[in-house]
Amino acid sequence: MGRSTAFAVLTTAVLLLTGCAAAPSPDTPPSTSAAPPPPTGPLTLREALGDPATVDFCDLLDFSEIEKTSPPLSEPTLSMGACSFQTRIAGSAALFSFGFPDARAKERLAAATPVTEPSLPRGLRVVRSDLQGQPLLHLIFTDDSSLRIGTFFENREAAGPEVLAVAAKILDGVARSLATGKQARHLEYRDGSLARLDACSALLSGTEVSARLGVTVSGKGDLSGHQCLWGDQGAPRLVRMEFGLGPHPKAAGGVQEERLGGRRSFVQEVSGGCTVLTSHIGGPDPERNQVEHAILAVQAPDACRVARELAAIAWPKLPV
Repeated sequence: MGRSTAFAVLTTAVLLLTGCAAAPSPDTPPSTSAAPPPPTGPLTLREALGDPATVDFCDLLDFSEIEKTSPPLSEPTLSMGACSFQTRIAGSAALFSFGFPDARAKERLAAATPVTEPSLPRGLRVVRSDLQGQPLLHLIFTDDSSLRIGTFFENREAAGPEVLAVAAKILDGVARSLATGKQARHLEYRDGSLARLDACSALLSGTEVSARLGVTVSGKGDLSGHQCLWGDQGAPRLVRMEFGLGPHPKAAGGVQEERLGGRRSFVQEVSGGCTVLTSHIGGPDPERNQVEHAILAVQAPDACRVARELAAIAWPKLPV
């Protein structure tokens, strides 16, 4: 998925052309070197993932195990900083989203409930929080950073416990894989990619957002730099900027195409808020036929007016 495979391909081609495997000659003594011991010690997110801005989070999920109990209904969706897939559990549609590297876990998750079983190696631990009745599980590393798996499902009474059990099993598998030294795969984004920008500073400032919201807010981003929130989650006035990957956008029912900030944009009013999306360049994996996009989401009185004004400020600053 967007990674360099030139050396591996060349090696495979040589073996195929010679028609033999790379076996030692009869005169070569067998190797007596032992396999390196598994890594030990406290595990930080940086050690586990490297640069969180370019991680392929779908690659961290063991879909061969997931398919045994909750097979995805379609190809998993890769985005910047996350991987999502849909399935059915107890007859109910369920969505799982994994990734979202973030810092300040102690501060953000002070009220979360510890999940003590099963215990994890290398100082890793899991806590649970809830967002609008949907459970979130957070894998916390020893450097106070975290990943999370979020769930969304329709039938909470029938599917809730099973969905949570599936999420816990997925996160446990990720934790143990990283603890034993699995290396995260990284995506190779193109020049001018949004993945190289900081969503909190590249396109909008706190001053510009505050002036249009009518309240003073400051931006808080995650470790990937792909999203920023001005205001507090759940507040009546807030703005979110997010960089991601997705299909080519188009106008549809409830989605209005406009030209904002010199760019083709798609405006949608949603439950008291408003979103504005514009597409950018192609994604890192040509086979997925995705494009990068920037999304502004606004919660405020007259939200679409605010969103349009902010898009007119932000979009001209996008890389060309």
